[in-house]
Amino acid sequence: MTDAPINNPIICTCFDIDQASVEVAIAQGHNDFRKLRVVLGVAGDCGNCHRPINKLLKAHRALNAPSKDPLIRRRFPMPWQHMSRAKVEQEYTPSSCVDDIMVFINDYIRHSKDAQHQLNYASNLAYGNGMGELLDYFPAQTDGPLLVYIHGGYWQELSKNESCFMAPGLLEQGTNVAIIDYTLSPQATIKHMITQCCQAVAWLLSEAQELGFDGNKVVIAGSSAGGHLCASVLQAAQQGLHGLSPNSISGAILLSGVYDLRPLINTSINEALGLTLQDATDLSPGLYSNQDLPPCLIAYGSHETQEFKRQSQEYYQQLLSDGVQSQCIEVAGRNHFDIVFDLALKNSSINQQLVGLITELSLQE
Repeated sequence: MTDAPINNPIICTCFDIDQASVEVAIAQGHNDFRKLRVVLGVAGDCGNCHRPINKLLKAHRALNAPSKDPLIRRRFPMPWQHMSRAKVEQEYTPSSCVDDIMVFINDYIRHSKDAQHQLNYASNLAYGNGMGELLDYFPAQTDGPLLVYIHGGYWQELSKNESCFMAPGLLEQGTNVAIIDYTLSPQATIKHMITQCCQAVAWLLSEAQELGFDGNKVVIAGSSAGGHLCASVLQAAQQGLHGLSPNSISGAILLSGVYDLRPLINTSINEALGLTLQDATDLSPGLYSNQDLPPCLIAYGSHETQEFKRQSQEYYQQLLSDGVQSQCIEVAGRNHFDIVFDLALKNSSINQQLVGLITELSLQE
């Protein structure tokens, strides 16, 4: 067995059992102490692991106990449980499907610099008091719609500075654009990032008249980790949290997102994130009811791992079952990193869906 990461402590040295192994076994339904010991291979009277295993069991039972939380827990398939750690690592490493990830990162940087040089925009507007709680605003037309973009990077990389490449194309179509920053891991938890993204959207809405966009036509979009954060912002708005309301957001475009964070626990991605099973469960929008969300487009590239494709497909099915107006498309020839360019690529399927959504919002006036 490989050494457990710092955030996955060894529970029993006698049998080399780590915390994540116990949490996964509990999640599989082994929530009886005696049966759990058998599944884990703990034999005899080893008392080293009794207390920590019981503690994890109690935490799991408390997590799944009936509560007053308005969100309804949903089942999300877990095929990753039957994969080796190496396979899970590969499936949740998007760069495994491309030759060189830096080709795409350099494209982000180059096109974003072009946009910054070509366009008049307001940079580093503070939406909060925390360090890095900033956004850039690119105006297109007064009273036009607004697209708020949340960048990806597995909650650990990139920023708004490399993520404004779609602004020129969207401005040509009359859509105002805001690109937001949030504090990255390990300096911040994912929960804090969600709060920051909500605050950014709420601040933009409060400044709609000053900035010159139509506050009734706000669409949020995000790629990869940004897709997860967008879905989480939608849920927060549904519950009226962080200054948002169910009517704050008119639609969402979620590209190659992660909607169930539990598979990440035993991957290298989690070394910086430090997610426990409870954290991953709490912060997974795919595990809860999504009723009353605005229209959503779920999209992913044909050149992505099976797990990334499955996550989008499963989340889409849950939206449908909750009565959310939604579509799911696989974009031929695109991968995890270049699909985001289609947001502003005229006549691409994603851009057409965005234009169609904005047109529909205009007809509802």
